[in-house]
Amino acid sequence: MSTDDPLSDEDQALLEHIDQDIEAADDADELEALARELRDQLRDQRAALRTLEQRFQAFQQATDQRLTRLEESEAVRGKDEVVPLETWLQLDAEAREKELSTSEQIALVLHEHWQDIAWTMGGGSNYAGTQSAQRIGVDTNTTANAKYNPSRLKHRLKQALDFEPHHEQIHRGLKRLADATGGEEFVDDAAGRTHIVGGWYQYHEKATPDGADTKRVLWRDEDD
Repeated sequence: MSTDDPLSDEDQALLEHIDQDIEAADDADELEALARELRDQLRDQRAALRTLEQRFQAFQQATDQRLTRLEESEAVRGKDEVVPLETWLQLDAEAREKELSTSEQIALVLHEHWQDIAWTMGGGSNYAGTQSAQRIGVDTNTTANAKYNPSRLKHRLKQALDFEPHHEQIHRGLKRLADATGGEEFVDDAAGRTHIVGGWYQYHEKATPDGADTKRVLWRDEDD
């Protein structure tokens, strides 16, 4: 072996141990037994090396796939803080559970089950901006017919999710869906309520009819 690639202390100790065993062997039987032991050790080391190589290759492949998804995400969204809906749709069930937050999972379920979850909302300035228009969307104020489910949106989400979301999780999910599809957030200075517009979905915070509370409203722009 060249001086550029010296033996490690562990390798040197192994060679010395082998030399001692060979010198101590009295006959051919002992030498043959020693040879078999060395072959077994070599076979075990090669098997362990193959296992490590396989694990490294699997890790490298998973890392490459993750980097590819991140690169595609960067190309689509154009800003770091928003993960686009297109990227989420490419994930399988296991990856969604591991990689997406609760609000992102709710947003994704809302989009995928929009036809089943959304309903026809009333017209007027509280939704559409005109008296005649009506929206297909969801809000956090409409009640459900189901017993013990006062929120229609929560009731329908619970049927599509593997868990029952809390009200705050639903609120964040509505906002996440709007900003994850290209929406821009602004705050109404007069009322101090948040709105997200310009993407596939519009998110608005509006006063309830009695003015005592705030409801969250979401609709799809393509439904106009």
